[in-house]
Amino acid sequence: MYKDNKKHFDESYSEGCIGYSAHAIGYASSTKSEMTENRSNPPQSHSISPFCTSQGFSDKMKENTKEESGKQNMSFVGLTFKNDRIIGYADTKGTQFKDDQPEYDSKRERIPKIFKTEKFILATYGANSFIMNEGIVFLEDWIAQNINDVEYPEDLIKKLYDYLFRKESMMGKDDTIFFIAGYEQRGVKIGIYASVNKTELSINRKYINDLDTLYGGANEYVQYFDNRIFALVGDEEQIKKNIEEAVCMFDEKLPYNPVGGEIMVETWKM
Repeated sequence: MYKDNKKHFDESYSEGCIGYSAHAIGYASSTKSEMTENRSNPPQSHSISPFCTSQGFSDKMKENTKEESGKQNMSFVGLTFKNDRIIGYADTKGTQFKDDQPEYDSKRERIPKIFKTEKFILATYGANSFIMNEGIVFLEDWIAQNINDVEYPEDLIKKLYDYLFRKESMMGKDDTIFFIAGYEQRGVKIGIYASVNKTELSINRKYINDLDTLYGGANEYVQYFDNRIFALVGDEEQIKKNIEEAVCMFDEKLPYNPVGGEIMVETWKM
């Protein structure tokens, strides 16, 4: 279980290999952030965000402009932290790849990417299925089956890592599952960035003091909302409308829009 560090805002935890390239995420806050190492854990990446190694967060934001694996550059999800609640938002579009080219997954259609319990709310992007010995496992099904067995999102993410590692997942080397989660512990709001693949687990924890929004997914959307943070800090209806407008714009601009379908908005009350 995690230990609160009252002297710092952030904690990081990772297992496995370190040294992946940065992935597109966004962050906005009026709170100064610091990083600290939990020395009871294995060697770790020092970052608010998954897969940042020696760079600071400002350098991390510059990495968002670099090209990444197409399979990772899908979806748009996030959480907005308010005084009395956390608003989760996500698209529901599914994408499959044929000959390394993306196309709409018409068989799965609406894929849920936001989940919540009485204890926390969680959004996911990146890989949303993986091959095990028993066949294809869809991430949303695995989460639905396991989310009520844990108290904190960190425990769910670690459980998934153990499942992939111990059961010898046949995930590709570029297949990574990303998580953004939020909850309240002893009156303190906590935001989580995490990532899982078959060789690495990375969990990064941030203490939230003020209005905050954490989001991730397709580079185009992260960069778009980096410059329009206000569009993600309104109420539920405003956030949904603003994301829908972005989807319509990118439908016209991109050869394949990695974000789409119904925009889900879920509210977790503190």
